Amino acid sequence: MSLQKNQITIGEEQLPRLVTLEANTGISEFVDWHNSNKEWLETSLLKSGALLIRGVAINTIGDFSQLMAQICPKSDSFLDGNSSRSKHTSNVYNASEYDNGAIIRLHTEYSYSNLWPSRIFFCCINVATTGGETTVGDAKRMLDLLSPEIVEEFERKGITYIRNLHGGAGLGPSWQEAFETKSKTFLEEYCQKNAIEVQWKAGDAVRLVQVRPAIRRHPVTGDRIWFNQVDQFYPIIYGEDVFNTLMQLCNNEHDALPMYARYGDGTEIQQEYIEEIVKLLDEVLIPVPWQKGDLLMVDNMLSLHGRLPFTGERKVLVSMT
Repeated sequence: MSLQKNQITIGEEQLPRLVTLEANTGISEFVDWHNSNKEWLETSLLKSGALLIRGVAINTIGDFSQLMAQICPKSDSFLDGNSSRSKHTSNVYNASEYDNGAIIRLHTEYSYSNLWPSRIFFCCINVATTGGETTVGDAKRMLDLLSPEIVEEFERKGITYIRNLHGGAGLGPSWQEAFETKSKTFLEEYCQKNAIEVQWKAGDAVRLVQVRPAIRRHPVTGDRIWFNQVDQFYPIIYGEDVFNTLMQLCNNEHDALPMYARYGDGTEIQQEYIEEIVKLLDEVLIPVPWQKGDLLMVDNMLSLHGRLPFTGERKVLVSMT
């Protein structure tokens, strides 16, 4: 059985574009529709940056896992993650496990890395009592809004990302969690393939250093895009109290912080540049209120994403491809 045209409502080409199906559309029915309309879905995603599909009967982790196995059967695993998130199946995770009261600022997933997902699929299993919207933002517009001198300097120098991962006890994820392995050899081989400098430290900790562009071109549209996570690697943005506490824990060494960023040539990034970046990220932010079963498809280069604070038992899953 396939969906009929009168069972589908398609919204305007905006971010995100809303596609409403008949309520409680079964997973197999949705998969059939998805497979029959791949070209339209791809074109729409490239135009809007994100599609919010409403009406699919996705009620459990198993439902979402089954759906993803059918529409993205060859999904890759993405290692080198910079946040902790529980893994349910081979490619289904909790979307985030940051404190409920924290804002997760807009970002593009794995843009500090050599490998990143082209598509991200979010699914809401449980709606928060209050708040908890996933946010999206236009990465092309972000680049257009930035001061030309900031764009020029980041484009010319790139970004050095520094991460310190503990070996089992410490701030942030361990290297075992980030790389889904207990093997140092595996980590070293992965990093060698992906131009990541590895420095083993005391206590089985490791420092990873990688230099990446701040701006990239979308492989299909050719658009220049603000594609980095420099503000998330610049801890002063979380407030002086948090920053000073982190510095005390790290013997006042910037390079010992869980995450830190410099320009690609090793020079320090101006704080006022980071402040403008954060301000503009907030300006392009669009909250996406969840309904149970919603599926949000995001082009990871065209659309930034994040999360607002919430109360209650919010459950949003993610799969990447």
